[in-house]
Amino acid sequence: MGSLQICLDAISDILTIGLAPIPALVKLGLPYSIFDLGGSLRLALVLRQIRDAERTKAQELQKTLEAEQKPVLREIEEPYLVKDLITICTVIYGGELVCSPWLQFTPSFLTMPAYPLLFMAAQVIINALPSVPPMSIHTELPLSLFDAVTRAFLLTTGTPGFILNHVSPVISSSPWALTLSSLILANAGFFLVNLFQMLSPYGWHVKTPPEFLPGGWRTMDLWVAPLITGIYALLTQAQTVLVPYHTSAVQRVGKSTIFGMIEISETIEILSDDSTITSVTSSVQPMKKGDARSLCALILAILFGYRAIVNFGIDWAKSHGPIKAKKRVIRSSA
Repeated sequence: MGSLQICLDAISDILTIGLAPIPALVKLGLPYSIFDLGGSLRLALVLRQIRDAERTKAQELQKTLEAEQKPVLREIEEPYLVKDLITICTVIYGGELVCSPWLQFTPSFLTMPAYPLLFMAAQVIINALPSVPPMSIHTELPLSLFDAVTRAFLLTTGTPGFILNHVSPVISSSPWALTLSSLILANAGFFLVNLFQMLSPYGWHVKTPPEFLPGGWRTMDLWVAPLITGIYALLTQAQTVLVPYHTSAVQRVGKSTIFGMIEISETIEILSDDSTITSVTSSVQPMKKGDARSLCALILAILFGYRAIVNFGIDWAKSHGPIKAKKRVIRSSA
């Protein structure tokens, strides 16, 4: 466990540094951290990359149809910044828009305007660049760690808070509400973007999202959200109903680990005849929240690294056999 603890401590340090507000910006009244700045630019870059890739495909198809003297059924729309700003805000706040009526909370963009402005500014900056590198193994694999730590914070601190701090005990104590809200809050934004084809070069139109097409369930972002939130909640005993499951898992190991500490207590009862009865009870303490969050980031880094290898290919991965080309939903965290 020593090497794992060292790894978790390193990730925890990265999270601490990355989430700390930048002093120079705080003096200006802007509560941004390194992760805020990097995450906004990362998301804006991903949207620009997807948009450019789709536009390139559409232009090549249009040239082919013109060369074959076939009618062009759909015209390519000119890029427009306002559409891009609405798109990035939809990705970020789509989950809150869907969940806020049911969980009865105010969407954060109404109370914290600094963050919508940050993401829109990031999109303006990325759009102003003459060109951006396309998605490839050389960009996605190195960035998988950054994606992992930012997504881990979202799935262990951001989305669970809406449930764990809810005024209704029925909702705050429900694992189903916790995992379902994580699924929706983390994915509804991209779902709406795909539903209305906001990244299409042909303009917005309604189309079945890739998540609902055959094989769409394999979209990694779709299922890692409830998985990671569930793992974090289990390890930290975030809900009372999860305590017996965590306790049973740790006790099966038979010793204290970083995943949970076994505490043994003795109770001595003195009877009237001066005899004593000793009872021994054991309990399991939850995993430290910082370690659990770091473990979730490590799991996500492995999964996102695997996704980059599968989606974009690498020599040693191809050596295991031919990779069948599949239509994939490409998403990256921000």
